[in-house]
Amino acid sequence: MTIESILTEWRYRLKKGYPETHSDYNILRDVLTEMTALSETDKNMIVQRSMGLTEDEPIDEPQTTSIDFSEIGLPADIVRQVQIQYNTLSEGEKTEFKKNYRVHTIESFVDSGYKAFEKFFMVNVGGARGGMGNGEISVLLGVADSKPGGTAQHDIVMPTGEFEVKELKDAKFDPAKAGAASNFALTEKIKSFYKDIVDPINHIGDPYEQLKHLVNPKSYDDLKRLVMIFETRFSEAIDVDKLSSMEWKKTAFHNWYEGFRELHKIFHGSELDSNVTDTRLTLDVDGNKESFWIDDDDVNDIRQKAGSNDTADIYIGDPVTNTNNNITIWFNRIERNEFITNPETFISELNIIKSSFFNEILGLIWYDHRNPVPHIGNPTDFVIDTLSQGRYRFVKKLVPANNGYSFIEHQS
Repeated sequence: MTIESILTEWRYRLKKGYPETHSDYNILRDVLTEMTALSETDKNMIVQRSMGLTEDEPIDEPQTTSIDFSEIGLPADIVRQVQIQYNTLSEGEKTEFKKNYRVHTIESFVDSGYKAFEKFFMVNVGGARGGMGNGEISVLLGVADSKPGGTAQHDIVMPTGEFEVKELKDAKFDPAKAGAASNFALTEKIKSFYKDIVDPINHIGDPYEQLKHLVNPKSYDDLKRLVMIFETRFSEAIDVDKLSSMEWKKTAFHNWYEGFRELHKIFHGSELDSNVTDTRLTLDVDGNKESFWIDDDDVNDIRQKAGSNDTADIYIGDPVTNTNNNITIWFNRIERNEFITNPETFISELNIIKSSFFNEILGLIWYDHRNPVPHIGNPTDFVIDTLSQGRYRFVKKLVPANNGYSFIEHQS
């Protein structure tokens, strides 16, 4: 970023192409904020020098109000910026400002009280704001008894509790530390599902050929569908590196939920689970033992006909080997997995994450991107749709981009 490009942008925004009034230098500050990562001290120095002042000389700012903005509890640098912005208001705007200054409830502010503070929506004071986002200053100026939360609390602190303020981009927001993936059981459950169930089937050659000896031939078609579900809904849904780095896209969540539902239907809604062979017939000939897989029903047939003259007609599968034994364990893990036993458990885990955010606050005040009109957000308005940079992300539920995603639709 060159000095010339900054000056060019500044001149472009001035009515006459050159500075005339004090407010013209506020525009320079805006340009520096948008185009550089300078500290407030450096930006102040540049503005002062552009006005022909030295670093020790104060900027001649008209003091047109007796409002003590420091009462809000903001740092001095933020108070200064609010004062500068206030001084740019017209007399009519100042009258409305004073009429609405710190008299509103959260509800009346959102209803119409915000209008007097729209020009403060994007008050930008860089790092000195301690992580404050657009719209927070507007709330603090309009709502009675409100205080900034800083880094230890939520954004707006009221006598009765705290509110979070979020600016949505593409209908989404980042809950910050409240969405940390390490805090929630779902994160490890998904990782364990891949480690214990998905990865093994990826490393046994042709899964169908390796698994079919464990099931009764009448369940071969169900087994084929099971293998296909693992391939399409899980193996292809996310790269291994993305799984470990916790960059989980909406399409991955969608495939997982649909995969759990399909596996439940295949494994628990058909005869596949009852046809999985986990019993064995062991022959002991001269001290040499050899075992073969047999069907569970055949075990009962042997029990019933033992000691009688009736013949037990049984299906004898492949010999039991270490590999076969591991595959049986894999089948049993599918049967026990909570997401396959009850796919709605996956949705319940997502709802737990969302509830943990909303249960900590009295409410959510949200803005659309760069739009100073506030809204009150209810828990039912938002859902979890992705995991990025180690945090679960929230999105407005009823937006066109979410159409067709059942895991979003089913979140409460």
